Amino acid sequence: MRNDTMRSTSWTASAALVATLAASPAAAQNEQAQYVVAGPAGVTIRNMRDKTESPVARCGPGTVLKVHEARGMWTQVEPAGGLTCWVLGAHLTETEISGKYKVNGNGVNMRPLPSTAKDSFPLEQHLYLGDMVRMVGRKDPSALFERDWIQIHTPQGVYGWTLSSALMAAPDATEAAATWEGEWRAISAAMSGPKETPKADATDAPKAETEGQLVRAHRMMNESPPKYDEARELFEVVLMSAPQGGAIAKAARNGMNQADAYASIEALQRQLETERVEREREQAARAAELERRRTESTPLMGKYDGRGWIEMRKMRGGEMGWYLRFAGRDTCVVQCSSGRYDLSMFEGYEVGVIGRMTNDVGAVQPTCDIRSIEVLSGRPR
Repeated sequence: MRNDTMRSTSWTASAALVATLAASPAAAQNEQAQYVVAGPAGVTIRNMRDKTESPVARCGPGTVLKVHEARGMWTQVEPAGGLTCWVLGAHLTETEISGKYKVNGNGVNMRPLPSTAKDSFPLEQHLYLGDMVRMVGRKDPSALFERDWIQIHTPQGVYGWTLSSALMAAPDATEAAATWEGEWRAISAAMSGPKETPKADATDAPKAETEGQLVRAHRMMNESPPKYDEARELFEVVLMSAPQGGAIAKAARNGMNQADAYASIEALQRQLETERVEREREQAARAAELERRRTESTPLMGKYDGRGWIEMRKMRGGEMGWYLRFAGRDTCVVQCSSGRYDLSMFEGYEVGVIGRMTNDVGAVQPTCDIRSIEVLSGRPR
């Protein structure tokens, strides 16, 4: 089968192509557009938003492309017929139709080159159990199939990145959609093989439906933003309808576990982000307080956590405690849990203290656990 991504999709009328090539490239950057076409120079689709990355498709002028997302100078597009990528043969199972293979695992990477090197970074999407792909060729036909790299046309729903400036708005969105979808239908019909009277098997239709549901559920988890709850519900539907103990039931149960795990990770990430923002807010508040203390106009003289005349008085609970009093009001409660200082020796003196400040719930003043103390006034009051 010829490479569908290399050909230019023909319009039903030549005038449509002429109008397309005359359209403004800027219109292609409209994020509301669902379909665009390749400009006069064609487009190169890559696995990442980088001109140095390896291409996964080259499309001629006028090729209809479905838009998935636009980010600045790059647009994520999907040509009818899919992209051309490489996967390991171990992830593919041959079908009764020549050149058609079924994916036998989940989360299978598709790469632009037959390699796992850094210049062959995988696409953002993955293949999942039940996906159907078309083989283009092999890297080493003499090797065992499961150990060889297999070049494939990707299934519908896989896309890559191209420069937005190379795209043009489709002159007729309805006709563009019909062209794109019609080409996929033609490819699907070609993959179905010759028309034969199938043997009656009441399990074929339900099996195909559940496999399709598995694929849709996995794609939900890879959307932006991911739809973990919806995916889990779909996995649950598959699990309830599939024969217990079979491969489909196992895949559905694994999918449910993955959805739960990813949702938990996302919730934890949100919590950590909230905590990070709170920490930054507290750090900013402390930095502002430190800056305030460094100014000479503050009573703390830019050096202390607390300053005042040290006095012993009865505290709220009835026990006796030490206070710092400055400018006619109490500034904080002081204590020395290390036992380094005997606070009675400083009674009646004006001091500056440095220590760990805490604010107990319901307390009128903060408490300073003193690490160091300095007499500011040489005479008792």
